[in-house]
Amino acid sequence: MVGFNSENRNAIDVKYICQICNLILRNPVQLGCGHRFCSSCLDTEFQAFIACHQCQKVTSTNNTFYDRGIQNDMEKLSINCYACRWSGLFKNYEEHLTKYHLNASHKSKIKNNIMFQLKLLTEKFRELSTNLQILKSITQQLVNQSALYQLGTEEKIPSVENIHQNQTNVSAHNGILLWRINNIKDRSNNSESATSPPFYTSLDGYKLCVRLYFNGNDTDQSTYSSIFIVLMRGDYDAILDWPFNYQVIFCLYNLINQDNHIIESFQPDINLKAFQKPQSDMNVGCGISKFIPRTLFEQENNSFIHDDSIYIKIDLAWPIYIQEEIIQELIQRYPIQSFKLSLTFKSSTL
Repeated sequence: MVGFNSENRNAIDVKYICQICNLILRNPVQLGCGHRFCSSCLDTEFQAFIACHQCQKVTSTNNTFYDRGIQNDMEKLSINCYACRWSGLFKNYEEHLTKYHLNASHKSKIKNNIMFQLKLLTEKFRELSTNLQILKSITQQLVNQSALYQLGTEEKIPSVENIHQNQTNVSAHNGILLWRINNIKDRSNNSESATSPPFYTSLDGYKLCVRLYFNGNDTDQSTYSSIFIVLMRGDYDAILDWPFNYQVIFCLYNLINQDNHIIESFQPDINLKAFQKPQSDMNVGCGISKFIPRTLFEQENNSFIHDDSIYIKIDLAWPIYIQEEIIQELIQRYPIQSFKLSLTFKSSTL
């Protein structure tokens, strides 16, 4: 059962709105990150961990709780009924709906729930379609690798005058950055680098940026462009775990053939200075010295460049120890057994 609808829902403070169903909170549950959702919109029964729909921070289901404080605050909200001219306090709204609009409320909930589920399915299929292609490329690369992990290469100290900072106020807070880099032809002919806008693993997580050297970070690597992840000094460094230990994935999008993205990843060497707590504005970077063949920029009508721009996605995967904890908890919670998955779609007449 999703949240409550009302005629004045859009005028209500966003902290009382579930960001999953976009309705007024019903039985609000708070996650470890502080965000709240309807209890029915969160699958706390069959999942060991929940990723926040807003900030992507992961919370164990054991650490979620019914937010009685926010529920008490909501009781005093002024509500206008969506089905009639009734207005009153939120604490009396459910009783009003049950007494006068039971059928309308029931139909509305069914309709809202169906639309909500269809929206989630559409988003999930879209996400899976993209991630499946990336996963296929990553899997093929892993098969070709002789070592279990590839470790990144430390960046040589950059020259300040050759660094071009991408000026933008947009920041991601979910450990994923989609970075568009313009003027590729001119910049690839010059010995300069580009630095992405900052992004974060979560609202209170690590702060990072990415640096791309069009002609490589080393004269020995001039036939390749180099890419590095750079840890920056953040507001929450004092409470974060150090050294930084997220797996780093770089993906240069092939805009025509999704089976042919250029993908490289590495596991941080936690002994390197690059992954320690920053003592200045930013650490030296670490990454892939041979990322993009420079010949790619010289090709006409190639599938990686559109309107003289390329698109690079940076994805920070959970640290290995968290992945292992999740796997172990799932194994203990749900004994592994073979199963058959079937999907039945039931229609309703409203």
